[in-house]
Amino acid sequence: MQPSTAAHVSSSNDRSSRSKRMPRRPHAFRMPRVRLGHALTALLLLAILSTAFTVQFLWRGTADRNVDGVVAALESSSVDAVRRELESSFAAAEASAEIVRSVLFQRTITADDEAKREFLFLPLLRSHPLFGWIGFGFPDGRFFGAHARSDGNIEMIEIGAAGPDGGRPLRRDVYRPLPGDIFFLERQKGAATYVPAGSPWYRKGSATDQPIWTMADVLAAGFEPSIVAAKRVEVRGEFAGVVMVAIPLDRLSGVLARLNVTGMGEIHVLGGDGTVLASSESERSLAARLADFPAEDALAHAADGVLSHSSDSAIRTVVNAGAAGPVHVSVAALPFDGWRVVTVTPRSRYTAEIDRNSRRITIVVLVLVALAAGSAVLFATVFLTWPVARLAGELQKVERFALSAIEHRPTLLAELNDFSIALRNMAGGLAAFARYMPLDIVRPLVEGGIDPRPGGTLREVTVMFADMPNFTELTERLGPDVEPFLTEFLTIAVEAVHREGGTVDKFIGDAVMAIWNAPNPVHDHAMRACRAAASIRDRMPRRDPGSATPRVRIGINTGTALVGNVGSAERLSYTAIGDTVNLASRLVGTAKELGIEIAASAATALAVDPSVHLRPMGVVAIRGRSGRVDVFEVV
Repeated sequence: MQPSTAAHVSSSNDRSSRSKRMPRRPHAFRMPRVRLGHALTALLLLAILSTAFTVQFLWRGTADRNVDGVVAALESSSVDAVRRELESSFAAAEASAEIVRSVLFQRTITADDEAKREFLFLPLLRSHPLFGWIGFGFPDGRFFGAHARSDGNIEMIEIGAAGPDGGRPLRRDVYRPLPGDIFFLERQKGAATYVPAGSPWYRKGSATDQPIWTMADVLAAGFEPSIVAAKRVEVRGEFAGVVMVAIPLDRLSGVLARLNVTGMGEIHVLGGDGTVLASSESERSLAARLADFPAEDALAHAADGVLSHSSDSAIRTVVNAGAAGPVHVSVAALPFDGWRVVTVTPRSRYTAEIDRNSRRITIVVLVLVALAAGSAVLFATVFLTWPVARLAGELQKVERFALSAIEHRPTLLAELNDFSIALRNMAGGLAAFARYMPLDIVRPLVEGGIDPRPGGTLREVTVMFADMPNFTELTERLGPDVEPFLTEFLTIAVEAVHREGGTVDKFIGDAVMAIWNAPNPVHDHAMRACRAAASIRDRMPRRDPGSATPRVRIGINTGTALVGNVGSAERLSYTAIGDTVNLASRLVGTAKELGIEIAASAATALAVDPSVHLRPMGVVAIRGRSGRVDVFEVV
């Protein structure tokens, strides 16, 4: 069998000889070179003028980075302080609730003991500045609690059980705190409308033995938005009530105002639904949401704009706040019920003087740049731009693997001239390296900018394995002198595969694995594989002239295989795997058993046209396979 057209021979010859044609031009005339240092010296005057411009931007960049670092440190410090304060307060509230539960559980004090329970609740209330309430709700609807009022006094509130008319008696004892003691001021009596059993803290706290945190807008003293820790109390195995510790949100605002010691910005704590729970600006304006803050509060509205465009729990960005200029906005999650802390810091608080100096320097720099621009551009174009552009063109040839077209581009700058020489030498090295890999695989990856990674696709291919008969015996007989015979065989095989548009996948000792229809599509891949196999057989000489010793043993199979990059993240091999490949490999051994040179499967026989002379060899058992396969000899 012969190749169908001469074009296949020509294209194969072009591929095989491409790496051999890397001419090195002899130079009859040596162009004078200018060292890069000398060229830069010639630019010294222009460098002095442009340095001011460069320093301006470098200085401003450094200042900006320093400001960013300071703001980031302040924001991180504020967030950490808020988190620590909340965690400490929450832990203290849970601990206080546990103390009350434990005392009642041990019956050291009973919940109905009016005198003693005050001595338990009052010290716990005064032990933490954020505590607003410590109370106890009874199963029959009664309530007793110690309340730290906003005027600094403490009141003990007791709500009795509902009477026949549904009314609930209220007793309120007001005390003034003294160092280590309290002073009784007055007692007030009336009717209460507060029902503890209807509060979220009581309902959820009574349903579990674990501490429960809830939000409450109304407590026993009236409207007082707070977060409440609640815990179920049992005495002798029976439910006795729920103890609660409340932290008013206005006290959290006081914490934020205290943490914002520099007054450089604002700190807000938002609930999971975006409502403002606490703010360092609470004395001036506290609204339900940041968007509801007064229009003149540009910082709050800048933070609202950031939150409305991002749902991330952690944000750090710089936005324009109108008259306030750029502001740093930071958002971080807090360890409670989806809360977030938002810090807003105007950049102008740190960069006002930097901005003034920057404007002055910019004017000076622009004047100097205008004087130096013309001559600098001309000089840079002649010495740098044009040579670099030519080198870039040569590098593009490397990208296209047009290695034989790469030339040395002489330049006046010695370093760029050396770069051009190194590029030409690199092309020669790549041309040599290209012999170790199929360029049909590498070129599409480079030209398409494809990241080589493990993976493949299923596609129909024709796989050929070509083996050199009696290679083992030949190696034992000749030793290292067997290399010319192996080189001859592999050269004939590679040329035949390339001539028929196939891809040499790998060398396996004295065998060659080739694929058709991958990576480049070939519609008549089975025909081409058979022609390549026949060409290898016809061109291989017989070791013993006149004998019938097989010159080659070849297996060909057509079918679906997984084709792509196989290997690890560090090293890949483009190959085909699957039963189609395995059968092609097994057919080499089948050819030996049948005493033929080229064995093809039934799938390959069906894919070729009648011009290929096939001789049926019958249904043959294939070693390593459970079934039997129809085998044909390619004559």
